Amino acid sequence: MWDWIGKLDELRRSNQLAVLVTVTKSSGSTPRKGGAKMIVLPDGTFYGTVGGGTPEYYALEDARKCFDSMQGGNSSVPLKARGEFPACGGTMEYHMELINDNPVLYVFGAGHIGQSLAHVLEGTPFRVHLIDERDEWINSPTLPGSVIRHQCHYSDFIAKANWCDKRSFVTIMTYSGTMDQQVLEEVLPHPTRYAGMVGSKSKWAGIKKNLEAKGLDLSAVRCPIGHDNGGNSPREIAISIASQLLATYYGRE
Repeated sequence: MWDWIGKLDELRRSNQLAVLVTVTKSSGSTPRKGGAKMIVLPDGTFYGTVGGGTPEYYALEDARKCFDSMQGGNSSVPLKARGEFPACGGTMEYHMELINDNPVLYVFGAGHIGQSLAHVLEGTPFRVHLIDERDEWINSPTLPGSVIRHQCHYSDFIAKANWCDKRSFVTIMTYSGTMDQQVLEEVLPHPTRYAGMVGSKSKWAGIKKNLEAKGLDLSAVRCPIGHDNGGNSPREIAISIASQLLATYYGRE
């Protein structure tokens, strides 16, 4: 039996979206019985098997539909010959479960607002990744244990991160406007569901002018970010940002 639990843990740590396909029932002549598992990634890569040939073909097709809809499901597969794939004539039933489908928030900047945002989002569906190369900020002992910390340069993280137009949320709040602009410029080519930056209207006007001059489309970027709740402390700003993130995730705006 292959170590599917270990593979799921590996994918969880790397924040990789996947579908876990499990054979729940089989009748007649089938290549695998109940409990057989296969893990499928969005690019079609898979681990394990539910039988090869026709069963594998159907499982990969159904997993692709799960990625398209971002929903799991069940499927009953009659094992009849399909194209070049031979089959043994039985029936298999699958359960398909999305793995690591939580919304993922990449917080660029572990300063006062970034740390407050990590606290405010504790207990919500968001999986928070905090990115900062400054040791005294990224290693703060007060951060929630659920926060995934990345002590590295922003560019290094952006190049290696997993990006998804349904799951990836970005908030930019580094220690300088110049760095904010650099982060935004490097994030823009990647698919995101939400991308926003902390800043005043004048700061945004300058950054927007600079990046549009490079031919970048900033129409989907939010700046200033957050709902206007009248507060200006780091925690109050974080609450306003969290409110907007949740509203976006739940389809309220």
